[in-house]
Amino acid sequence: MDLEQRLQALSITLPASSAPGARYATGTVHQGVAWISGQLPREGDRVLVVGKLGHDVSIEAGQEGARAAMIRALAALRDTVGSLTHIDRILRLNVYVNSTDEFSQQSAVADGASSLIYEIFGPERGAHARTSVGVAQLPRNACCELDIVVALSD
Repeated sequence: MDLEQRLQALSITLPASSAPGARYATGTVHQGVAWISGQLPREGDRVLVVGKLGHDVSIEAGQEGARAAMIRALAALRDTVGSLTHIDRILRLNVYVNSTDEFSQQSAVADGASSLIYEIFGPERGAHARTSVGVAQLPRNACCELDIVVALSD
């Protein structure tokens, strides 16, 4: 099953990616590796999950936000490389979690994106390195932001 069919089976529709808000690229490709800029959990211009983990956002809501941001990252990846058929595997996932000083479960929030990667790519192509960190604030008060690094097929 190719990636488009897998997304359809999971009832996931990738949105159109949005243009960067400043002088940077949504994604870049160099020597068979794609780097996708940070993505918020958005639907159009609306941020789906806003606030701080450990204050007004639950871990479950944070995981949904990470999942939504991952879907946006895949859309940006598709638009950067032209087609999902060029994706070999996800190499790295970085998740930034808008959280209070006391909150220490950033990795649980990042699981929302990691789980989606495994659902789509399976355990072999979906195995990825990951960093999850807490930050004091994110653009538009989003609960999380993430970026990915992806190996492209020949």
